[in-house]
Amino acid sequence: LKEDNTSEKPEIKTYKSSSSKSPGLAALYSLLIPGAGHFYINRMDVGKYFFGIDVASWLGYGTLSVYGNSVITDAETFSVEHAGVTDPDGKDDDYYSNVGNYANIYEYNNEQLAFGNYSSLYNVNTYYWDWDNSNNQNIFESQRKSSERIYNSRIIFGSVLVANRIVSSISAYLLAKQGNKKSLTYFIQPEILMNKDYTFDGVKLNLVKNF
Repeated sequence: LKEDNTSEKPEIKTYKSSSSKSPGLAALYSLLIPGAGHFYINRMDVGKYFFGIDVASWLGYGTLSVYGNSVITDAETFSVEHAGVTDPDGKDDDYYSNVGNYANIYEYNNEQLAFGNYSSLYNVNTYYWDWDNSNNQNIFESQRKSSERIYNSRIIFGSVLVANRIVSSISAYLLAKQGNKKSLTYFIQPEILMNKDYTFDGVKLNLVKNF
């Protein structure tokens, strides 16, 4: 009798584990572009949230920058029309702050002379201003302060951009380490918080576990 060796042997399937990916590279990629490290380890189910937050933050930062530039440009144009400011593009923020706080250049220079701040004096020919009335001076100062608030609001989006990169990098590193193991795994998933009027309210970080 011959032994029948024709029976099929059970097929052994192998699965490529994301643990073969470098956790260090995953962390570096996500530090540069949030979600890139997750793409590298085939985990965009998590990475898409980090990438989405990054895009939204850049859009918010850019929008505020454009809006702030528009407001300050309008204020500078207003100062030319009602205070006689010359060459508005060549002046710094301190100059416009003084324009909003003093009725004219003579009032400002006299105060600097009284305190002995000779280096702070303005040349009357190149830094001249003289408001036509106090109401227009107040309008200008209100516009100038509004532009400052808009610019300062960019700090929120700038902070989110930095924090999102750090958290994304950590998340990509942990997922690369865990790979496709069937054991209990944890990962960080961000969530954008919005107010009822659809304004940005912050970012919530959720620790999610899979079995």
